[in-house]
Amino acid sequence: MAIKALWYLSMADGNYPWMPEGFYPVDFQRYKQLAQTIDRGGFFGALVATWPNDPLISASSVAPFTEKMKFLVAEYAGLTPAKLLAQQALTFEKFYGSRLLFNHINGTPQRISTYGVTLTPETRYALGKSYWNEFQQYYHQGNPSLFPNTDFKIEPTTTAGIQLWGTGDSVAGIDHAGQVVNVYLLMMRELNRVKAQFSRAVTAAQKNGRIFNDLGALTSITVRKSQLEAEQQFYQIFQKTGIDLLKQKLDISIQRKTNGQQSLKNFQAPDQQRQEWIQYLRQDKLPPLESLRLEKNLFAGISAWSSLDIFGYASSAAYLVGSPENIASTVETYHKEAGLTALIMSGWPLIEEAEYTSTLLLPLLKEIA
Repeated sequence: MAIKALWYLSMADGNYPWMPEGFYPVDFQRYKQLAQTIDRGGFFGALVATWPNDPLISASSVAPFTEKMKFLVAEYAGLTPAKLLAQQALTFEKFYGSRLLFNHINGTPQRISTYGVTLTPETRYALGKSYWNEFQQYYHQGNPSLFPNTDFKIEPTTTAGIQLWGTGDSVAGIDHAGQVVNVYLLMMRELNRVKAQFSRAVTAAQKNGRIFNDLGALTSITVRKSQLEAEQQFYQIFQKTGIDLLKQKLDISIQRKTNGQQSLKNFQAPDQQRQEWIQYLRQDKLPPLESLRLEKNLFAGISAWSSLDIFGYASSAAYLVGSPENIASTVETYHKEAGLTALIMSGWPLIEEAEYTSTLLLPLLKEIA
């Protein structure tokens, strides 16, 4: 079974979208071109994530310009009534075929509170399980017309229902994923950490009499014809971002995560490697390339949604960096030793990096079995 390779479909794009001068203005034509690049490039699909835009509407807007790719659409459990979401899914599939997947998101209290939802994590997990069960029931029923004079009903396109992808890091989150999702996801991290996390998730699913269809990771990526070229391109992200902006972003993150108790000046990282990054930053120096290496071809980087991971949480700002052969070898190791079968990738700008990835890497990923 080849690795399922997905790309990132987002309105937030640019050379360095975390910088004002590196962010592209929202442009539907470019968004459509990105979807077509993913579709024609041989990707399994794309993650349509939660930004200020609505993910399902965003996916629906470009689906008619594509043919094969699947749309993994982020959805918060409970925000849309289950019957309405089933109706939307049935409509999407009626027009575009069985190409819709949902990325089940529980969300942080800070984020979901903006929608007027104030629930404890435990309550959200219980809600999520019942919500998706209800959604699948409505989906399988199909949606009949409310006008009795015309016999018309939208039927589901698959007996398996809409596949749910999702994550969970805490003990409760992993247990919840084991009960609900079909594909378990995590943020890319070192091999041993991925093995341990996947093992916990698989055990949680087995306790509920379930088996995951896939085990996947979200990662950023920089692939070029040679290892040297890829590493130079990757490190340019730091050089273009610059020391001042990087320090500013990290200082804001530290103060937010510590409720203002700490800043970059006095923050203590959880391990020696990350503390070394902080020491460089305090000296107004960028961490050198080699210090950013987490393991083999895995580096700590910067992405549109996450700055340098000084907290050790593991984030999607981790990058696979290298030649096609080296990255494919790393992915194969994750596949053989940890059970990885899916990758959701991103790189900036999204169109250009999708082209590099589809041309150089995807043919090799398809050989991994």
